[in-house]
Amino acid sequence: MKRVLAILLVLCLVVPMAACGKDGDTKTTTTAGDAATTTTVANGDGEVVDGDVTTDPNATETTVTDKNGNVVTTTTQKGATTVRTKKTLHGVTTATVKKDGEASTLGKITIKEGKTPVEKGLNFGGKTFTFAYYGTGWDQDHTDWHNDFQKQYNVKLDIRGVATDEYVAGLSSAMAGGSPYDIVFLYSFDYPEQITANVMQPLNDYITTADLWTKDSAKTGGFSESLLQAQSLNGNLYCVAGNYLQTPTILWYNKKLFSAAGYDGNQDPLALYKAGKWNWDVLYDMLSDIKDPDKGLWGINSIAPYYEHQFVNSFDTDVAKLTSDGRLVQNLNDPNLYAALETLQKYSYGEHKVTDPNNPYENGIDQFLNGTTASVIQTAGAYWTFYNNMQKKTYSAFGSKAQQLNNLGAVPIPNKNGVYSIWDWMGYGAGNGATDEGIKCALAFAKHDSIVNHKQAYHPNMTAEMKNLFCGILDGDKLRGPMDGFSTSAGSLGGMCGTITNAVAIKGQNITVVLKGYEKVVQTIIDQALKG
Repeated sequence: MKRVLAILLVLCLVVPMAACGKDGDTKTTTTAGDAATTTTVANGDGEVVDGDVTTDPNATETTVTDKNGNVVTTTTQKGATTVRTKKTLHGVTTATVKKDGEASTLGKITIKEGKTPVEKGLNFGGKTFTFAYYGTGWDQDHTDWHNDFQKQYNVKLDIRGVATDEYVAGLSSAMAGGSPYDIVFLYSFDYPEQITANVMQPLNDYITTADLWTKDSAKTGGFSESLLQAQSLNGNLYCVAGNYLQTPTILWYNKKLFSAAGYDGNQDPLALYKAGKWNWDVLYDMLSDIKDPDKGLWGINSIAPYYEHQFVNSFDTDVAKLTSDGRLVQNLNDPNLYAALETLQKYSYGEHKVTDPNNPYENGIDQFLNGTTASVIQTAGAYWTFYNNMQKKTYSAFGSKAQQLNNLGAVPIPNKNGVYSIWDWMGYGAGNGATDEGIKCALAFAKHDSIVNHKQAYHPNMTAEMKNLFCGILDGDKLRGPMDGFSTSAGSLGGMCGTITNAVAIKGQNITVVLKGYEKVVQTIIDQALKG
């Protein structure tokens, strides 16, 4: 349910999409010799690494070559497995060695220097490329957007809706059937499964610094470097998008209620944010003054379980982290995570809480509009909901019908280290099996999308100040979205974040004990997911 809500909320701003590839035909089996061997291969960064593979007379080696020239060699010896993968894509060969029991690694990607954007001079000569749309029933929306792109690049898009909960399976099925998609969508709930399922192509050889988002990207288009890093895997880039495909996490607040408690003028939340005096402790003090439980008024609706991941991200942390050598590991001993949970517990548990204890599992919009809470955490795109509701009905907590939109305030949720929390990651990639032109079409579409979303991301009646606030966050490209995918038999990272925050915020359990108790489970989820 949470996944559906998150997708619907983000879809206020954008229209997501996605695609796929096929494995193949040549297969050989040999018996390895009795001496230990060392295989030397080049990794994704072009560096040479050694993979030690000890074999014996009973070891077997199986090699499969797909139609794209990708060679996968599997050596099995005494129950252990070593996978040596060699890929040749468009003349560039990369290879990796992974032994059974080892997790794949993630690492910071180096984007090569360049001066020419990937889309410059593209003309596809009227060819048709397939586009796996993320969700059914949306493919007729944004028709002008699609037509615009098709005219500009002399191309036709065959847009096919794929159910969100079956997206990865749909891409795999298309690839297995010999009809991989050219353009695919990657949503954070499907990371890294969509990559480990081998339905996406690496994009390293196509993207340069000339394609990154800059202050001019609203006109020229550009890709978020934050996203490139966040949804990479094993030294490869798989997902690109403009910053405006992402959406900031916002605290929407009732100016009338805040003003009545003395928080207006230079003490207004937005004024404090602009003055660099905005943090979770300041907000807690405000909400403590505003709340009046005897009159049914609370400071904010429950942060957990609806907003827990965005809240945690605002402390520049998550339940998992990358180590300096590129490994992804559990992060439950991070002081920033402890501080996040300590703050969350202060907000949500005990006699001094400022959250509504009667509705801990509601998304908070109704309570906010009806005046039972003075603030709510939501996406920037929630303005559409507030505007549409306020056109139909007068909410007395916001004043008269003429006043209520003016009394709707917005400010980024507080952040640490200048890193802003966004709702979820999303972007585009190319399906495994797409041709060189198909990959370029996917990248051109993503670049075009980054311009279009700037023009229509926010409601036409939203104030210029509000638009500038939201766009300023995204333009800075210091963004942090939740690691909420990694779905395995042991659970998902998003689910674990919810379990941990609920234990702390709703049940009031000891933070240290909770974190220690889930370390092994979180690491198991990571390890299982990265093995595919």
